[in-house]
Amino acid sequence: FITFQIMTKSPNQFLTKWINFWVFAFSITVLAMQGHGGEAAIILLFTMAYIFITKNDDQSKYKLNGNEIIFIILVILFWFLNLFNTFAQPEGLEFENSRLAFRAMDNPMRWLLMLPILFLLRRYKLDWRLISIGLCIGVLITVGIAVYEVFFLGNSRASGGMNHVITFGELMVAADLLLWVLMIFAWNNNNKLLTTITLIASLVAFYGSLLSVTRGAWLVYIFLILSFVIYTLKRGISNIKYFFSTPILLRKFLACIVFFLVAQTEQYKSIQSRTVGTLTEVSQGQYELASGGRIVMFRTAIEISRHFPFGVGTDNFRTGGKTVIIKDAINHENVTVKDQNNKVLNNDELVGLIGDIYKYRYLQSFHEDGSMKFTSQWRHAHNEWLNVLAENGVAGFILLTLLFAFPIKIFWQNLDHENDLVGMYSYCGILLIVSFAIFGQTQSVFTSHAAVIFFIFFLYLFIAQISRLSNIDYNHGGVC
Repeated sequence: FITFQIMTKSPNQFLTKWINFWVFAFSITVLAMQGHGGEAAIILLFTMAYIFITKNDDQSKYKLNGNEIIFIILVILFWFLNLFNTFAQPEGLEFENSRLAFRAMDNPMRWLLMLPILFLLRRYKLDWRLISIGLCIGVLITVGIAVYEVFFLGNSRASGGMNHVITFGELMVAADLLLWVLMIFAWNNNNKLLTTITLIASLVAFYGSLLSVTRGAWLVYIFLILSFVIYTLKRGISNIKYFFSTPILLRKFLACIVFFLVAQTEQYKSIQSRTVGTLTEVSQGQYELASGGRIVMFRTAIEISRHFPFGVGTDNFRTGGKTVIIKDAINHENVTVKDQNNKVLNNDELVGLIGDIYKYRYLQSFHEDGSMKFTSQWRHAHNEWLNVLAENGVAGFILLTLLFAFPIKIFWQNLDHENDLVGMYSYCGILLIVSFAIFGQTQSVFTSHAAVIFFIFFLYLFIAQISRLSNIDYNHGGVC
């Protein structure tokens, strides 16, 4: 009988350790390796397929609750809309070839492909310590690469283990926020060693964000301070002491030291010049030049949505931009259009482009005073919501908003859960969503493979673990 019990329990014990290991591996590789967690995610997908086919686990098959069902429906609808817009563009705006269409579907497909990981992680309790250590290792590796880029290669901005400086800066801020919460949780559970490790890694992540000079991402730290107050009050006024606990006060003090030391380096000149340049442009009323000309991109996205309320197609922003530039110039005499070589195009040339939109790589239009009106220079709108509005229409804008807002509802409801681990995951989820929402105001965050897989995986993980731990408490009356 004892032998039979061991045999039946061993597969589940092995699967729990197996899944924990690959979540740990994902936490490292999503920040530090070229595949950005893709390999670990694939293994977890195969693990879920194995469990589904063989039924080889005795974990309770908890039914999806109402919130989970609604969230999954939103994910499927958002994916389907992207799929539809990939193969159904307005007439004359079709993709140049099928390869571009399949490439356009690559990142949105992550929402659907990773859903089995949500179902997998709601079956097994993860070890939060492994997630913490994994993120710490990932941060240390990728910031190590960033240091090499700045101080040995002489780059003015670091991209770390990412393929873009902005993505690197954003993920360092997001990782920093998660490590703050994990640091506090470790401290509250008297795990001084892990508290020290996460404190150091959090500081390193903050330093990495400085090396990237991604200023828009730093706005998240303002929300972080406010969220600490909300979190402690939500969980009870007695928890206010954690706001002034040793690791938080030490983390703030050391962050000031890190910033002071950075201010003594050549790297700081890049931060200073870009910031001063933006403030100068704003103070002089040159809003369209500030922050890399994003106002013009935003205006172009809105103009695209005005002409094409159902969208121009996923990853088809540039084509939509060229189209509205041509239409606007034809209808307004005082507008000048230039191609990528700065050559002015006359009206006859513009009319001829209506059926040959791919003749030029990009177009830009200018007012009579020389200021820029619209641009199609960039592949995206540098604002996630406006980019989705242009590419997927009003429906896409609404679904994206719901994909951010509805999980906030789930996390808020569980923020004061009697199980501290559920509360911790809920707080992490809120910080994750709000940070990416802030990133999305100045960058099309989901056009980056690393950013989209980081966001989706940890969003699914937090929702899944809240469900798993809540079900354990409900069915067994215990606190995990």
